[in-house]
Amino acid sequence: MHDLSKFRLGRSPDEILTIETRQETINSALELTKQSTHKLTIFSKDLEPCVYNQPDFLEALKNLALIGRHVQIRILVSKIESIISVGHGLLNLASRLPSYIELRKISLEYKNFNKAILIADEIGYLYRENAGRYEGNINFNSRRECKNYLDTFQEMWETALPDKNLRKIHL
Repeated sequence: MHDLSKFRLGRSPDEILTIETRQETINSALELTKQSTHKLTIFSKDLEPCVYNQPDFLEALKNLALIGRHVQIRILVSKIESIISVGHGLLNLASRLPSYIELRKISLEYKNFNKAILIADEIGYLYRENAGRYEGNINFNSRRECKNYLDTFQEMWETALPDKNLRKIHL
């Protein structure tokens, strides 16, 4: 397990770290989100509750959203029903902070996209080739790789639609 606290977003060397476990995925998503100061981009089929519905992550996301009006948090999902059925805390947070957190459902054109991506401030990333597995890479300083992921995300974002079910608070 990597000690992620020694890495700094945009300042650490361009070093790819391999992650293999659920806990490493949780820690990586949390650390990148905590260090983000203006943009967070996430693609997750179902907003994996074990990663994105944890109190520490939700608190870090809320803190990011409350930094100021220039913050942008964009999230793409595909399995809305499973997100709603678990009563995901991110839905509640997004409904309270709609100016900062925007969720969209991917279009049918990308329904087979099976990767999981989190990009912090367009410079750090957590990337998993297979969304159903925890193996992946994390890097705190790679603008070039982030640009590639963001280009893919932007293509999907432009065809994605806001879903009324992602705006409701489910208690």
